[in-house]
Amino acid sequence: MGYFDTLIDKFGENPELEEAFGKHIHWGYWENPTKATGSLMDFAIAANNLSKLVIKTAEISDGVTILDAGCGFGGTISLLNESFSNLNLYGVNIDNAQVERAREVIKPQNNNNIQFINANACDLPDFKTLFDYSIALECIFAFPSREIFFQQVRKNLKSSGKLIIVDFIINPQIRKFWAWFEGQILSRLITDTYGSKATNQVEFIGIKDYETIANKTGFKLEKVIDINKNVQPTYPVINKLIIDNFNDLMTAKGLEIFSQLNLISYQILIFTTE
Repeated sequence: MGYFDTLIDKFGENPELEEAFGKHIHWGYWENPTKATGSLMDFAIAANNLSKLVIKTAEISDGVTILDAGCGFGGTISLLNESFSNLNLYGVNIDNAQVERAREVIKPQNNNNIQFINANACDLPDFKTLFDYSIALECIFAFPSREIFFQQVRKNLKSSGKLIIVDFIINPQIRKFWAWFEGQILSRLITDTYGSKATNQVEFIGIKDYETIANKTGFKLEKVIDINKNVQPTYPVINKLIIDNFNDLMTAKGLEIFSQLNLISYQILIFTTE
């Protein structure tokens, strides 16, 4: 069982942990990584700042309709709810425990409408509306199929809509090695970190792969923003939690080493409809 599988149970025992992970289950963003302190509170601020950066990059405004796929505890939706008005916000997540917590904690304000739905991102429900934006923030690597997700989003997106993906991108120079590494080791690294509720199998792909998927599903890759250096302080925080709770050094250090070597890179991808 991965660390994040047991997070909700641990919140009652550790208020600081709830502060750090109670809204966001994704990496943090530091404008100046050298100023990171390594504390859970500093990480909580950085995780919130990553969601802020995604919202700013997407150029979201009042009055739009947004799908947050893989919404977790609803942290990005909470920010949108606080920052904008007259939004229709839909959060979809496969883990019902996280959905129930989001419903309990996040209440609509600023004349916004919020719905949290327990569903598979590759089998979206009938929303009876079209979206201006769809977001998948650090979760798509665990979806059954990126291409199916893109297809599902495309049929629910307005003709002027945007799809924003935050993902770990592999370096094309290591593609052959990566196929072996992913099957033998990486899935365990991710599952042990994120937990079996998230996935038992992961897949990292490259930018060219994303362009191929986009072309097949009616999207165009409009912009790529590499923030790999800005997320590096996440690793010491996550690593300590994994080592303290599972004594698993390989899981804790594996992703960090690949990230430091730029063999994987943390990026924001903006897709527009064609």
